[in-house]
Amino acid sequence: MKRFMNLYGFLLFTLSLTLLGLLLLMNSVNYGSVTANKYLREKMGGSMNSEEFLIIKEGYLYSYITLGGVMFFVGLLFSCLCLYIIFNKYNKSHQ
Repeated sequence: MKRFMNLYGFLLFTLSLTLLGLLLLMNSVNYGSVTANKYLREKMGGSMNSEEFLIIKEGYLYSYITLGGVMFFVGLLFSCLCLYIIFNKYNKSHQ
């Protein structure tokens, strides 16, 4: 019984990881812009060449897309694996 509780806890963790990754993917443009603007204000004193700013903004955008994609993929992969194990155990116990 304890193993099933650990499995359900892991399933809950992977589903939340999937949801967090999806939210990061959906809001990556906003987060990248906010982070680039924060960098411009705090590190550069509020002034920078526009081409350099766009490169920095693009870098932050890609970092959020990558992080969200990895979190979404890993969470979805382990969620599917966990559900497969749970349904497999359920079917074996009811035969």
